[in-house]
Amino acid sequence: MDSEPASHTGTVSLTNPPSIRWFNRWIPFIILILAAGYGLTAALLTSSPIDTDHVMLTSISEAPPVELHSDTRYLLSPLADVIAHQRWHTEAWLPLSNDRAGIGYPHQPATFRFELTTSGNDPVASQVMVAAPYLDHLEPTLIHPDGTVERLPIMGDLYPFDNRQVALPQWIWPVILQPGNTVLLVEVRNNGPVMLPLTVAGGNQVVSESTFTIAWKSFVTGLLVFALLLNLSIVAKLKRPGLGWLSVLTIGVIYSQLVMDGLGLWLLWPNLPELNALLSVSLPLCLIALCEFTPNFMAVSKLVARILRAFSVAAGLHLLAAPLSVPLLGQGVFLVVGAAGGAFIFALMLSQFRSQPYARYFALSVLAILIGAITTSLRTIGWLPITPLTDSAFFLGAAAGSLILTSGVGRLLLEERKRRLSSDILVQQEQKLRARIEQDYDRVLKTHRVTGKPNRPMLEETLASIDSQQTPYMLCLVRLARFNELEQALGYRAAEDLLKQYLRQLNRYLKRTLGDRLIMINGYGVATLDTVNHAFAVVRSDSDRDRELIETVSHWLSENFREGRFSFSWAASVGVAYAPDHGDNAASVLSAAGFASLDETRTLAIYDPSIADWQYQQQILMLDVEDALRSADMWLEYQPKVNIRDGKVLSVEALIRWQHPEFGRIPPDQWIPLAEQVGIIHSVTLWVMDQACRDFDALKVQHGDNIGVAVNISAKDLAHPLFLEEAGAIARRHGISPANVILEITETAAMADPDVARNTIRALSQMGFRIALDDFGSGHSSLGNLASFPLDELKIDRSFLTDVLLYPIRQKILKAALELGEALDLDVVVEGVEDEAIALWLQQFPGLHGQGYYWGRPERAVAAPANCR
Repeated sequence: MDSEPASHTGTVSLTNPPSIRWFNRWIPFIILILAAGYGLTAALLTSSPIDTDHVMLTSISEAPPVELHSDTRYLLSPLADVIAHQRWHTEAWLPLSNDRAGIGYPHQPATFRFELTTSGNDPVASQVMVAAPYLDHLEPTLIHPDGTVERLPIMGDLYPFDNRQVALPQWIWPVILQPGNTVLLVEVRNNGPVMLPLTVAGGNQVVSESTFTIAWKSFVTGLLVFALLLNLSIVAKLKRPGLGWLSVLTIGVIYSQLVMDGLGLWLLWPNLPELNALLSVSLPLCLIALCEFTPNFMAVSKLVARILRAFSVAAGLHLLAAPLSVPLLGQGVFLVVGAAGGAFIFALMLSQFRSQPYARYFALSVLAILIGAITTSLRTIGWLPITPLTDSAFFLGAAAGSLILTSGVGRLLLEERKRRLSSDILVQQEQKLRARIEQDYDRVLKTHRVTGKPNRPMLEETLASIDSQQTPYMLCLVRLARFNELEQALGYRAAEDLLKQYLRQLNRYLKRTLGDRLIMINGYGVATLDTVNHAFAVVRSDSDRDRELIETVSHWLSENFREGRFSFSWAASVGVAYAPDHGDNAASVLSAAGFASLDETRTLAIYDPSIADWQYQQQILMLDVEDALRSADMWLEYQPKVNIRDGKVLSVEALIRWQHPEFGRIPPDQWIPLAEQVGIIHSVTLWVMDQACRDFDALKVQHGDNIGVAVNISAKDLAHPLFLEEAGAIARRHGISPANVILEITETAAMADPDVARNTIRALSQMGFRIALDDFGSGHSSLGNLASFPLDELKIDRSFLTDVLLYPIRQKILKAALELGEALDLDVVVEGVEDEAIALWLQQFPGLHGQGYYWGRPERAVAAPANCR
């Protein structure tokens, strides 16, 4: 009977890493920052130089009234064209309603025509005002009664605040009107809806209207800021990141109205007009926030959650496309998507109006937002007049909705507070449970949770107490390779029970076989590192006797384990390390034994420092790959591919080189295969593509404008879901046509998964990249599969040239390969041409290309002169 203490099986709570939890908590605000950064970057990249020769005035003089005729018309044509052809007298102008409502989304410049009548015989000073601070570009021109054309300063949302004539949010032009009838032409360009609420007024009237409008909108904005701060405090209090979407919605509403009212350029960012371009980002972000907030505030089904996510994705696509002016993705389309999303949420809330109290808050909120959005849309298409109320309808509706939702979240906070108060009883129970756990704390620290045997810290502590100089010992690490397989086949409970029974038998066997030489670890002869790896230690004596004992234990481990109806082998392997020979402390000896146990060719392996050094080098290399890519330790050299007959360089192949600070020059074949195994080869491929494209200008200077650059890609790259997008992005970022980039794929990589490779290669070819099959003849591809790939180039493996001048049969084989490439209409490149005799012999084949040391060794690209970039 085994005299071991009873084993104990515990459970482990699986939680997300702290970094993941932090990301989940702040994801709404991360998306907000990324969206704003994206929109601002797009605005900065697409903005054009601005000519600002105007001086901003700080006062407005009083002006007598001037009659503005109600017959306003517009023409979808640039102002320059209207003036050049004097089209203000033609009949082609379209009528506009008397309230000068919007004309929708024309997506082109629109010129408005107004008629002003000035009575009297003297010129009159007045102010032309457009109360639409959100318009991107306004270019007015006066046609005086005598036919004189006077161009007024250009203003708009895209220009700095200093470009204004008057320091107010509205667009105001002080003008001198001659007696008689004056024609006012105004060209309007806007990324959103086009409208022109124009008035001619005196200075005091302008100031009073502006002051009143700013006052009441500032009050509403203040309420929103208060709601935002309250919501942020609630998110921090409840630690529910989904509620943070309400903060994103509130921020989007505040920002949108700052832009719509011109308060951004007036107060907050007067010299950064690009910030006003974020309106196309903030509006979709409001819809995303509303859709993402809904399932975090209300209980919804999976189908409803998917539909909400679909609206979020649609808004996200619009967010990405809007700053880039993608056709068919303007604000008009977004209004339809937003209205559909709001209507869906409103219908959902009505269906839960009675069953869920929070649905009432949500229904009222969405109703307010919908009313505001519909009012704004009707104003945009000209069905409602342009007034301060209709102009701010969306702002007021969204503001009311945000305040209603914030009050609902506040109620949620109160209920959460009640739940937390009622959890005191659970806290007391937890304290009792913690007290019981602390009683077993010492045992938990010293034993493995599954096997109940001493764990790794106890093993290292026991070995550290032994002076290996005085008492040499050998540490044996037993690796049960089939445990994971058994766990999958039988389930973890059955597998763990069988493991505990097996270790009990092993513990008894070691005590019986090794006797006093077995080093006891907290009363046991064997310790558990994890469920696969276990260890025991033996005091050394005679080397032959030690070897015999370990071989005896290894033989016992190789026998089938029988327990109940089960009989199987654990596929055990033993790694042995000697102390102090293989390490001066317990951790290093244990590491050495672990290295030895990984030898899959033997069931009993003694630690070999040379093999360990090689394994160490491989591990260090893989850890250093990404750092080497960022430093100057890796670089590219380029070997030319030439026309064999005339020696003209048609393309170059990019070859990666690595000078490791510890191991020196590392040939590619010593680390690239391992990089493919561990999964980091994709990062290497992207770096090589990016660096080759970066060197392309220098390569053109060396070899001509029609040069191509070849990059090797692996089977991992072909299977990577983002490779197509990443390859295209690299070429676009460097302004290089994909036709100048040759992607070389080895025959083995193409045949690893032919279907995946075929689809990826076809997509790359459709993008414009040229495709080359590398090392042809070294693999085992079928001609049927080869013909199905959209290839442009066939590279014959260097092995075809071995003794080709000595054996006619080899010449026939090479000719057959060349004829195959010609039959497939491919450019054929022969690799490994290193001497003149072979190069001269290959000249008999017209159109053949070659690559090898005969024409040039790989060299770095010579930096292009500044005037050649």
